Parts: sequence; C-alpha cells; structure tokens
Amino acid sequence: MKKIFVFILLYGWFAGARGQVTEFPKDEVLTYSGYYNWGIIWMRAGVVTFKVTDSEKYPEAVKLEAIGTSLPSWDWMFKLRDTLTSHFHARTFLPYEFSRKAHEGNYHKTFDYVWEYDSNRIFADIHKIDRYKRRDTIALQPDTYDMLSVAWKARGLDFDKYAPNDTIPIRILMDDKIYGLYVRFLGTDRVKVGGKKREAYVFSPLLVKGDVFKGGEGMKIWVSKDDKRIPLMVEAKILVGSVKGILDMKK
Repeated sequence: MKKIFVFILLYGWFAGARGQVTEFPKDEVLTYSGYYNWGIIWMRAGVVTFKVTDSEKYPEAVKLEAIGTSLPSWDWMFKLRDTLTSHFHARTFLPYEFSRKAHEGNYHKTFDYVWEYDSNRIFADIHKIDRYKRRDTIALQPDTYDMLSVAWKARGLDFDKYAPNDTIPIRILMDDKIYGLYVRFLGTDRVKVGGKKREAYVFSPLLVKGDVFKGGEGMKIWVSKDDKRIPLMVEAKILVGSVKGILDMKK
C-alpha cells in the first residue's frame, strides 16, 4: 500500500474557466482525515491540512500550503510527510510559484517551479535527495495551474451552468509535465459530513495513470452547494483498495 492519501493532496485536479466566484477568504484553514479501505473496514490513516495566508512574495497573491502526514500508528507501514506550497493571484488563481516537498516512504524528492508570464516559461528545479539535481524550462501553455491553485480555481465554478455528464477541460503542471485533462460534472447529492447531511455538487476528474491511481474517472469529489464551495469529501479507487478524505468540522 503506497501513498495512502496522496489523493487528498491532489484533489485540486479539477478546474474550469467560466462562471466562478472570484475570491475566497485569505485566512482559511481546512483539515481532512484520510481513510484507507482494508477489506470492508475504513481505517483512519492520515491527516491533511490546507492553510491560506497573504503571500509575502507577490502583491495581490495568497499563499496556500498543504501539509499531509500519515498517523504514527501507520508510519511503520508507510511514512508520509508531504508539503505543497503555492503562491497564486487571489482573484484569477493563476500561479506565480509552486513547490512540492515529497517524503513518502523511501521516496524523497522536491519540485520547485516559477511561472514567468512575460516569456511564457516555467522554470523548474528538481532534486531527488542524495541522487541528483537538475533544472528544466517548460513551455507555458495558457491557463496552466499547479496542484493547489487549480483547487481554488475549481471551487468557484458555477456548477449550475452545467448539466450532468458535461465535461470541463483543465490544464495542470504535475511532476515536470503539463497535462490536458477534464472534469465530468455528475450533478448534486447529499453527503454526511460532521454528523449531518449536506447539499453538495459532485464531479469526477480524469486521473493520470501511475503508481497510485489506475487512471480514468475513478475519483469523486463532493463540494458544498453554497457560496463557500468547500470540498467536503473525496473518494477514489487506487491500485490496491480505496481511499477517502473527509473534512473535519463541528457538527
């Protein structure tokens, strides 16, 4: 079992470009519990916290940080300590820079990217700990988001403008490559979070096949059906079993 709740960190694989809220709170903190399905039992395995503050580097930007950790009781099986940080424009959600510090079992790698819009380039620094360092330049495509800024972009989508099964194109930079994917809007649902049923929009992103996901549309996301558009729950099939993330909130 690998990367038991990376899916929560990557829930920002969903975005569109029209009919959206233009700005969210700059002091927001969202915490999610990650669960792994072991046969018929869901076991709590980790925690991910998203924290928003004003960017100290860029005017009119916010800093979004996501920290994911496995619980101590799971560290013996797979120890995870991931930190993702994005600086992006508070209204357009377009990124200025993004970093990912991945410490997953014996895998230790860092990714640092800087968007340069004047020259339409993204500068990358990749470092596999104790192995190599390399630099790269990636041609910037229009509306390319990182793994965090795309999540805030997605939260503002006006889902009422879409019909069930409509697809919404996305473009995201991930691990030194830009992917053109899509999100399929599934409609509305009521999901139990914090001890009560909550109205939610539901959609499914196209996933990239890798060492965690099978690829395809094997993930569902529930986002609150209100002005806050808070991600309430994520559930996904992985190569071995299933995982889910549920927002921690007061009843």
